[in-house]
Amino acid sequence: MFDKAFEFISTGEYAAFSFAIVLGVLFNLKHILSFADTYKKRRIELLKEAASITSINENLKVHFEDEIENEYFRLVHKVKMEKVVRDACIDWYAKLNRELSLSHFIRARSHLVLKDGKLDVKISKFDKIGFWYNMIAGIFLLLLGFFFLAMTSAVQSQTILGVFVLVGISLFLIVFGLFLLSQTFSVTSARKVREALKS
Repeated sequence: MFDKAFEFISTGEYAAFSFAIVLGVLFNLKHILSFADTYKKRRIELLKEAASITSINENLKVHFEDEIENEYFRLVHKVKMEKVVRDACIDWYAKLNRELSLSHFIRARSHLVLKDGKLDVKISKFDKIGFWYNMIAGIFLLLLGFFFLAMTSAVQSQTILGVFVLVGISLFLIVFGLFLLSQTFSVTSARKVREALKS
């Protein structure tokens, strides 16, 4: 696939080259992700091996153990969090008897800070404006996407190409609308965490 891609670039067919590269990445995505996963697991093994050396400096050993925790957390939850914030979130998760899902703490991570050693939630005016913009624009694009999708069956005189274009635009609007709505999750979770911290 990649040989063909370079053949396209040597003949000046840049659109075909780009398409071939995208297809090559998609077809090999499983292997690429597997390689990345293997690298992370190998790093954990190296850290475990280093932490088990008895002659190593005690502070360095603690650092390696923290890094092992970080890597496991990242593998399980697919996000990176600072150790002190992560530990505070897990402590609160336990204090709340697991009534508030840990996923809310993880989603709200960009709004979480430690203030005087205590976990606190910061939602700025910009975050609030962004929340309402994403909410309104996301709902609008979803409705518009479904409206265009409904039009494909309502309009009788369309060509096959016209139908595909209309369906493509509809799906793009729906996907982008869902993406914008997903951007509201962090603020929603931050509000839930803030309420839980007050209780």
